[in-house]
Amino acid sequence: MRLVFMGTPDFAAVILKGLIEAKHDIACVYSQPPRPAGRGGW
Repeated sequence: MRLVFMGTPDFAAVILKGLIEAKHDIACVYSQPPRPAGRGGW
């Protein structure tokens, strides 16, 4: 099955790994960009 995967939290990586191991065709992966670290986003 060909899939587009959307996920951000750490548990989404576990799901994606399972899909890859099950030999699904991952066409694209969407996630949010990293956020700035620290207080106030500086």
